Parts: sequence; structure tokens; C-alpha cells
Amino acid sequence: MIEEEPPIEMEEAEAMLKGDFTLKDMYKQMEAIGKMGPLSKIVQMLPLGSLGVDIPDAALQSTKESLERFKVVMDSMTDEELEHPRIIRSSRIKRIARGSGVPTDNVRELLKYHKVMQRTMKGVRSQKDMQKFFRRQGLK
Repeated sequence: MIEEEPPIEMEEAEAMLKGDFTLKDMYKQMEAIGKMGPLSKIVQMLPLGSLGVDIPDAALQSTKESLERFKVVMDSMTDEELEHPRIIRSSRIKRIARGSGVPTDNVRELLKYHKVMQRTMKGVRSQKDMQKFFRRQGLK
């Protein structure tokens, strides 16, 4: 039996836009993306896809593998670490890497990716900000 993810609550969305974007939030987003279908189909739904930008299959496969690896790494974290990633230092990184069967560099890569996502969410606080963000990225 497949359990459907509940939609993101308004409070959660507002918290994310304020920068309170946790690893748990990121995990939920990865789950939602996985349920949407193949990455190639998702990319076609994005503005880049409608602009005719062709992303190589190798890049899509690499992204898919990274997302799956990130989920495995997050599965090896405690609830406290998922809610407050800033507490994750060297000893925790080593434990998480051992528990997930990946090199410590993969854990660090996940933490770096989370920080980028957190900054992005914080920078996109309204629809107007979202439009500015896309214009700066060269998108409509």
C-alpha cells in the first residue's frame, strides 16, 4: 500500500520562505519529486523545459542518483539533526557517513546543498521576489 504524502501546510510553507528550511523539509520535497515521475518529465514542466533547454540524460541520471544518496544519508540522521542541521559537526558527519555507507564528503555535500536551498527559500519570499529571482536567472 502506497501512502500519499500530505500536502505542505501553509505554516510549513511560510516557515520555509522565512528561511526555516530543515532537512526534514528537504526530504519531503525529494519524496514529492520522486512521486511526480521521471526527472526528465519534471524538467519539461519547468520553465527551462518549455524554453527548449535540453538537459543531457547523464546529468539527469547523476541528479537522480544524488537525490537518492541524499535520502539515504538523511535516513541515518537523528530527528534533532534533521530539524537543526547546524549542530552537525565532524564527529556527527563521520557517524552519519558510517551509518549510511557513504564517504564523509557525501554528507558534507548534502549539508552544502541544504544551505544553498535554505538561502534560496529565504530569498524567495513572495511571488514578486520569485519573479525577480527568475529574471536574474535569465528566465521569464
